[in-house]
Amino acid sequence: MQAPANRISRRATLKRGAGALAGLVLTVTLVANKPALAKAAKSDLLYQDRPHGGQSCGECKFFSADSKSASTGTCSLVEGVINRNGWCTAYSPKA
Repeated sequence: MQAPANRISRRATLKRGAGALAGLVLTVTLVANKPALAKAAKSDLLYQDRPHGGQSCGECKFFSADSKSASTGTCSLVEGVINRNGWCTAYSPKA
């Protein structure tokens, strides 16, 4: 006696394919509409315009100096203009 062949019907195949396609479309849509990471407010990271224990923004790896002013710049984590002599809790020394 032979074992019955495991056959999948055309209808079942189409249903599975449609489900997989819908899942793929949903995944691509969610990934494409994902918002970019926002910078934190100064108050969230306890930013201050003065150094803290010998640490300052000018020595931090997240700080980028402003080409127009030697005393200010931007931070990749904190929003707004950053003072080179400032400090926040996200401070991380340059390598």
